[in-house]
Amino acid sequence: MKALSITKTIQNRRATPPRLFSKTEIEKEMIEQLLENANWAPNHKKTEPWRFVVYTGEAKNTLAKNCEQILTKAQADGYPVVTEKIEKFVSTLQRVPVAIAIVLQVDRGQRLPEWEEVAAVSMAVQNMWLTATEMGLGAFWATPGFLNLFSEILGLEEGQKALGFFYVGEIMMDYPSPGRGDVAQKVVWK
Repeated sequence: MKALSITKTIQNRRATPPRLFSKTEIEKEMIEQLLENANWAPNHKKTEPWRFVVYTGEAKNTLAKNCEQILTKAQADGYPVVTEKIEKFVSTLQRVPVAIAIVLQVDRGQRLPEWEEVAAVSMAVQNMWLTATEMGLGAFWATPGFLNLFSEILGLEEGQKALGFFYVGEIMMDYPSPGRGDVAQKVVWK
């Protein structure tokens, strides 16, 4: 496959809804390339604050089952999550070929404000997203409000926070661009 120019890759990137993914498994080498490119994101003081937990196959199905149990128990204990959100989240995990937990490792030396580390992780995710686009794959960054309930099952250590799940899959059909407003309306030249 011929590589796209960076401008075309950026313009072709979509937040493709996971319901438009086929269930076709993604080659491990492709996932590794996504992660390798994520690792080259800019970051301050060489903290490299991104961590990833990759779920495929049976491990992904086990994760979905465990998340459902946690969310159902939390709901029964009064946590404000509606049944439809639980069902959608769990069915998405079961459906997508790859779910990558996005994790922030806060700078242990506390040399940087947390927002800089979140920004660096976001750039790592963008690198994965652009790589997926160039590979012809769909991707979606899900950030449900109940991520804090999954620290234990994701194996998070002290100083780590889940920032969402990055879903990757082959696209069953094109998803149209939402477009962008005129950049001139968002820029002031001095």
